[in-house]
Amino acid sequence: MKKSNLGRPTNDKLVLTKRIIVAKAIELLNTEGEAGLSYRKLAREFDVTAMALKHHIGTRKELLKSMVQQVFSEVNTYDMLEDPKSNIRALLANYYSCVSQHPQVVKLVLMDHDLFINELQQLTETIRNQAIAIVKDEVEGGLMADIIVDYTHGFALAATAQNTNTYLGTLSITDFQKGINWILAKV
Repeated sequence: MKKSNLGRPTNDKLVLTKRIIVAKAIELLNTEGEAGLSYRKLAREFDVTAMALKHHIGTRKELLKSMVQQVFSEVNTYDMLEDPKSNIRALLANYYSCVSQHPQVVKLVLMDHDLFINELQQLTETIRNQAIAIVKDEVEGGLMADIIVDYTHGFALAATAQNTNTYLGTLSITDFQKGINWILAKV
């Protein structure tokens, strides 16, 4: 009997998982920006329907949140030291690594606070606790943490918006660390 071409086309060799879809979405976002990220475009990458992807991912917001989760899943992984300044430097180096590898994902987080996942909240809280340990005062430590977080977000925005064709060149982790070291030297 002859096989019918009716119905939904299948790709029997493809195994779709949420992790694979999210990784491809991150890749697409990094190369084409948010405007280039759509379920249809993502579906074409896998030769499946957009609904097949929605089955695994859910809404666009859930896709974006999963992308942020995948990018920042290891941001709080570091060897805790006795020196709070070293801990802040290590945490922020991890964060900067995420920023430099996935600037478009970071831009999404900075534009939509609903994407501020638990790992980022934990990062902020750890920085706050380490700052309090440095100055031994909750109010001043909170202010110091706010300055560090604001500097970090400002740098992240500048890094995600940078154009390497300008006279400014490319912002690097060395540039970022100079600012953090300056802030930490003041206390």
